[in-house]
Amino acid sequence: MTPPRVDPKLGPDVLLPAPAGGDDEVARVGDLVLRRSHAFARLLTASPKMALSAVDLLVFDALVARHAREFGIQVATARVDELAAAEETTLRQQLAEEQQGQVDFSAYLFRVFGMAEDDWRQTLRLRTAQRLYQGYVLRYLALREDRAQVRFLVHADQVLCREVATKVRAGADFATLANKHSEDPSRRDGGLLPPFGREFQHPVAKVAFELDRGGVSEPFEAAWGDGKRWFVVFCLDRMPGRDVPFDAVAAEIDAGLAARPITPLETTAYTLRWRTGLDGDRDAGQTVGPSPAPQSR
Repeated sequence: MTPPRVDPKLGPDVLLPAPAGGDDEVARVGDLVLRRSHAFARLLTASPKMALSAVDLLVFDALVARHAREFGIQVATARVDELAAAEETTLRQQLAEEQQGQVDFSAYLFRVFGMAEDDWRQTLRLRTAQRLYQGYVLRYLALREDRAQVRFLVHADQVLCREVATKVRAGADFATLANKHSEDPSRRDGGLLPPFGREFQHPVAKVAFELDRGGVSEPFEAAWGDGKRWFVVFCLDRMPGRDVPFDAVAAEIDAGLAARPITPLETTAYTLRWRTGLDGDRDAGQTVGPSPAPQSR
């Protein structure tokens, strides 16, 4: 496998397919040439969900590229090289610890990724730039909106939820109670959600913006999965939107991404909001398929 050619300036187009959309040869059996389109067609037959997830990833990247151009967001090549070098160092250390010097790094890369070392390094740099664009765009657009950050608890028992709300108002720690009682996987983090705007597609969103910092909601019932559950929301913070250029907050966003990388929940919220189009063009970003958003990479 050989990596695609990449603009050394690492502009937003690194998120997009090659303009020509070439149908390159990927394999040959005798006189039969197998091309990229054949690979996707085969994948669509063998694993439709995986194939449609690949389409979702393409749409996600196209939306990110469009927003990056719109708001003048540009990754710094020095930052990309720094992060890529750190990832390579980590991989080398892991290989040395696991194999104790018995496997050469280049041989390992070829065995695992099917790539020569220089090609792998180029691909790593491309992937790092793409992840930076994704993080920059999602966090920058979020920063421009009024946001709330909350913890929440989900449970089938209304009485238990009411008891939780009463205890929190009396001084109990909401995170501890969510960890103990919530039926949502977020209980491991005390029911914590990343900061979100008013368009966030989640049962707690509307209630969150009715609370002041430190406020706890009354239990309320909402759709959850295939049924309904009772929710309690605790407001950690309310943050007004900031209409600032990207350059003014780039260092802040970089620090935030280093401390807390983009989560699948953030990518889902972004894609659900923007996949049907930008700036009123409802056909611009539309896609097909059942999966709501790509997972973070």
